[in-house]
Amino acid sequence: MEFLQDITISWMIVFVITGFIAGYIDSIAGGGGMIQVPVLLYSGIPPVFVLATNKMASLFGTLMATIKYFLSKKISMKIVSIAIIPCLIASYIGSKLVMYIPDEIIKWAILVAIPIALFFLLKKSMDIKEEDTKLTNKNIVLTTAPIGFYDGILGPGTGTYMTISMKEFLHIDYVVATPSTKPLNLATNVGSAIAFVMAGKVLWMIAIPMAIANMLGSYVGTHFAIKGGEVFIKRVLIFVLIFMLLANIIKIVLEN
Repeated sequence: MEFLQDITISWMIVFVITGFIAGYIDSIAGGGGMIQVPVLLYSGIPPVFVLATNKMASLFGTLMATIKYFLSKKISMKIVSIAIIPCLIASYIGSKLVMYIPDEIIKWAILVAIPIALFFLLKKSMDIKEEDTKLTNKNIVLTTAPIGFYDGILGPGTGTYMTISMKEFLHIDYVVATPSTKPLNLATNVGSAIAFVMAGKVLWMIAIPMAIANMLGSYVGTHFAIKGGEVFIKRVLIFVLIFMLLANIIKIVLEN
């Protein structure tokens, strides 16, 4: 791997800082991959290795967030127990298919998905009552598994999309939706990571320090999410989606 010769100590420091910021953002609203992936790509690492290394670093950050949210008793165990296996399987299938799908299709799919997510996020929220929730097995799987599939194909923004999807289609508050996405995101990360590790695409010398930094950022981020509640989480969600939209538009303009 000749490209690894260009990875200097300076780049490793950048990767660690990026991992911390990504872990912080991802633990609150998802979208950490939108921070890590561009930096890894800019360093000259080939795309497939970038996706694999990003996934491994994110996995450990998500694990930290999952533990912290679980200890705070914010996770809906009903949603997690029903959705976790379908999400893991969907993610694994997505990661196996990613090498056969043209980048152009994925790029435009993401660009279209962001405004749709913003629409659901910014529309007037309804007052959610316990009897309004729609936590049937079918609804839970249909709400989460397609996003698990997306996580396997590319990944950035998975936690954001899943949080908004739970709010919109399962009718649960962000203070429950955000923590509940983390074990599911962990499952999709595991499914995807298995595929990438088996293919030998993970750059461990980069993934390990980024994973440690991601865990630290995630620890800090979950603290602020628990303390800040729904208003804080929604603001970070909006920031992440706008950042994702602008980043993708700039990328498309530069490529053309």
